[in-house]
Amino acid sequence: MRGILVLLLAGALACARRAPRVDLPPLAGGTDAFVAAHPLAAGQNIRIDEVGRTRSASYHLVQVRGGESPHRHETHDLTVVVLAGGGTLDLGARRLTLDAGDVAVIPRGEAHWFTNRGRGNALALVVFSPPLDAPDSVPVAGR
Repeated sequence: MRGILVLLLAGALACARRAPRVDLPPLAGGTDAFVAAHPLAAGQNIRIDEVGRTRSASYHLVQVRGGESPHRHETHDLTVVVLAGGGTLDLGARRLTLDAGDVAVIPRGEAHWFTNRGRGNALALVVFSPPLDAPDSVPVAGR
């Protein structure tokens, strides 16, 4: 598993010279246009919008102003693709620095949280597998 993550991250870094493009119908005008039409509200720390769904996964555009509280997902594996900005992903006992183009895999049950380190909002495409149909965020002790 660790080898796969390293390969994914290495491949993503090689492509990081340009912003990743996402080919989903709600994002046809680009992620900038989608975010402009779906901004974080004043005082809102995180916004999650579903932008696609298949039988095996759901796709969400996530905007992060500050950071998340430590949590885990009981029934979903996550794949996170950072599209803009960056931050720190605490994942179990590891701390990963993520920038645009980086990919992280979060297995179900693994405690994690993301903290934005930039001045602007961080933006990520997050894939939930199986599709997210109900809240699945369980708080855990962390920071």
